[in-house]
Amino acid sequence: MRILIIGAGETGRHTAKLLSKKGNEIIVVDKDRAKCEMVANEADVMAIIRDATDPGLYEEIDLRRIDVVVASTDRDEVNLFIAMIAKDYGVPRVVVRVKDEKIAKLLERVGVEAAICVPYVTAKLIESLIEGKYSVVELVPSFTGNYGLVSLTLTENDYCIGKHLSNIKLPKECKIIAVFDGERFLDPKEVTDLRPGYEIVALVRKDKIEEFKQAFR
Repeated sequence: MRILIIGAGETGRHTAKLLSKKGNEIIVVDKDRAKCEMVANEADVMAIIRDATDPGLYEEIDLRRIDVVVASTDRDEVNLFIAMIAKDYGVPRVVVRVKDEKIAKLLERVGVEAAICVPYVTAKLIESLIEGKYSVVELVPSFTGNYGLVSLTLTENDYCIGKHLSNIKLPKECKIIAVFDGERFLDPKEVTDLRPGYEIVALVRKDKIEEFKQAFR
């Protein structure tokens, strides 16, 4: 796929690295030269130093040939502008990072595929960690389609305790994003054995959530 990522901050940079490893053609745009140089050094991407609010940029990139646009700047108004431009050019898939739920609802009305409302998702994960219970976080209900962000706290009586994640028979329709060990979030590959109190964070298709939960029990 040909993917355009606007914003080379932490979110945009990590997204670019992950997607470039999958063989996608990645273009990253940011007006900060240092950020562009950093992402270009870390991943196989084309980094362009430009202001994303310049309409001429999108003609130069030939936005009509882009398969996915990811708006990941730290300003909601800029991300909203990018989403509008992408929809106007007929980009099939648009993913937007937002802080304000009102902006998320506005994006819903114009048919954006996914809006990740960062404060809301973070707050729900913190709530789940504090209460130590299983929960499903709706990223933004109508954007995420059939998937939800699932947070599951392991207990000492669970079947999975002491086992490696690779030994847990999970439904194919899920992706473990991270494991919280009580102090920090770990890459799933870093987890040698599952322990009581560990928090499993995963993206799971909604009709497979119960199956996902039971895999650990």
